[in-house]
Amino acid sequence: MNMMNKEPPAGPPGYPSGSSAPQGLAELFGVTAAMQMLRRRFLIMALVGATVAAAAFAFLMLRPPTYDATALLYINPRQERVLDSEAVVGALPLQSSAIDSEIELLRSPALMTELATALGLQAQRNGGAVMSTEEIANSLSGAISVSRRGMTYIIEVSAKAGDPQRAQLIANTYADVYIASQVNQRVDTAQRANSWLSRRLAELREDVQAKESAAETFRVQSGLMAAQGSTLAEQQISNVQQQVLQAQADLAEREARYRQIQDLRQSGAPLESIGTAINSETVRSLRDREADIARRQSDLENRYLPTHPAVQAIRAEREDIENQIQREIQRITVNLGNEVSVARARLATLQQSMRESTGELSGNSAASVRLRELEREAAASRQVYESYLQRYQEIADQDQLNTSDARLLAYAGVPGGPSSPQLRISLALAIALGLMLGIGAGVIMEILDQSVKNADDLETKVGYPAIASIPTISKRMMRQMPPAERHPSGYLVGRPMSAFTEALRVLRTVIVYSKLDFSVKVVAITSALPDEGKTTISMCLARVAAMSGQRVCVVDCDLRKQSINDVIDIETDVGILQVLAGEAPWRSAIVRDPNSDAHVLPVATSGFTPRDVFGSEAMERLVGELRAHYDLVILDCAPILAVAETRILVKQADTTVIVARAGRSAIGAVRTAVQQTEGAGGKVLGIALNCVLPHWQSYADSLYFYQSKSYYSVS
Repeated sequence: MNMMNKEPPAGPPGYPSGSSAPQGLAELFGVTAAMQMLRRRFLIMALVGATVAAAAFAFLMLRPPTYDATALLYINPRQERVLDSEAVVGALPLQSSAIDSEIELLRSPALMTELATALGLQAQRNGGAVMSTEEIANSLSGAISVSRRGMTYIIEVSAKAGDPQRAQLIANTYADVYIASQVNQRVDTAQRANSWLSRRLAELREDVQAKESAAETFRVQSGLMAAQGSTLAEQQISNVQQQVLQAQADLAEREARYRQIQDLRQSGAPLESIGTAINSETVRSLRDREADIARRQSDLENRYLPTHPAVQAIRAEREDIENQIQREIQRITVNLGNEVSVARARLATLQQSMRESTGELSGNSAASVRLRELEREAAASRQVYESYLQRYQEIADQDQLNTSDARLLAYAGVPGGPSSPQLRISLALAIALGLMLGIGAGVIMEILDQSVKNADDLETKVGYPAIASIPTISKRMMRQMPPAERHPSGYLVGRPMSAFTEALRVLRTVIVYSKLDFSVKVVAITSALPDEGKTTISMCLARVAAMSGQRVCVVDCDLRKQSINDVIDIETDVGILQVLAGEAPWRSAIVRDPNSDAHVLPVATSGFTPRDVFGSEAMERLVGELRAHYDLVILDCAPILAVAETRILVKQADTTVIVARAGRSAIGAVRTAVQQTEGAGGKVLGIALNCVLPHWQSYADSLYFYQSKSYYSVS
């Protein structure tokens, strides 16, 4: 086994020597740890839980009965109105937050005071003293609860009282008070708004009149009279602009026709092309006559010779027509040139007029800017005035309606029975409170408890393995033993197949086979503090070893208590002190255990001495002789934290086993005992956990017997 081959660390892994490893929440509240905690603390948790549950149930059931009456209010989400206006003074928005706001209003002290007034409670006496309005409101606030029904627009107003009729009266009166307060609030708001709007409208009316008058006066003074939406200067400029555009178009057209005719004449184009370009009726008529003459000329030339008088006459006529066409084209060309000059002059005149008009308008630009500014101010003032006037009319009309966004959906009826105390609810609350406080008490005790419980605690908090988990022996099992054997070592002999005996066998096996390089023969058994069961473990270990066939001797090294004498019921005048003093050989001081073949070297009845006998050469010789004679020598030492002699003895042993008592031995004490043992030169094999209760065990214990009790014989 690896656990047996390695030397244990000087302290908890990962922590300085002498420091305690923190117990994390995961270790305390893990599933396994929680189940173990429930098993360990079941009794205290059950006791605390039952006591608290009983007290809570009695308190809840013995209270005076109370009755609940509930009235229903409906907050209208559609805000139905008679007026065709977008907003009404005091109307609620559709958001859910508005419903929450109404609920807070229902809980307000002001409304509670109005309820007290409606109920006539101001003069009520309480124990001979007159209650103030605030005290009455606070009392009513505790008796009334307001809540929203789901995600609807329905509000429940519930009242508690010791009398059912009283509860009904309070709930219904409160609902009426709320509705009346809504109406009054709407009326007051409308009246305050109308009063303020009246004053504001008078101010706005004067402001509009003043600004419009200022704008008109400035228009007249600056000569910016307007017609059809624009000033006279602007209209004049607009007309001139249109004439300039028309003149530019005419000039462009005439220049184009003139250049075309000039180009055709210079290029020697035929008269037909030039006539088409000129588009003149006179030229067209001459061209028609020329065409007629050309036909007649062609006909005459076909019939007569060129010298014929008719041919010559027609030719002369045609030449005359052509000359007329040329003269007409020349005349039209000259006229087009004149028209171009006239159009150009007209355009220049209009452009000069345009520049003059624009200069005049530029001179009026500063005045126009100022005029527009005054007009905008007057228009803005009039718009504000008209909006206020419309709002004033709407509120004036709404003030006549006296409506509310909330309405009473149902009055509260007389309660048929008390709402509290209720048996089932009281029982459930009492059980829940008992469970919570019971578990809390168990958790607190578990946190405050610094004792060792099982192998997990040793590994985690001390840093050393539990080489044996020795179960406790119940009183019932001990009573089954003969009177003379009603102690653990007697139970071990009488119940050789029990879990207790098997745990001692595990301890013997771990000790004997803990070293592979040499045989362990001398083992020191000690503990941190007294009353942790080290002598019982020493004697039981000796009997188990003797029952397995080993030659074993227990040396009582606890000079103060002499517990082994009580275990095997002996009295002797010769013991270890006499042997170490040389007064007697050790063989003559040996006492044989009557229930096994184990030998015991006891302490004489009057055997205490202040001298350091365990650090002497005689003790070393005695241990050497016992090592040579026996297979196993057990040194039953005093607690190492209480007696200094133990620090000497552990050095002479091959290994040391520290006994810790489950549920009693403190973690710090066990850790210190390990450190002092190693500091004195002793070799700590591990810790034997004594008196382990079944419900304290974990799977890490060397012998898991909690779920295996039926495996061990008790007969």
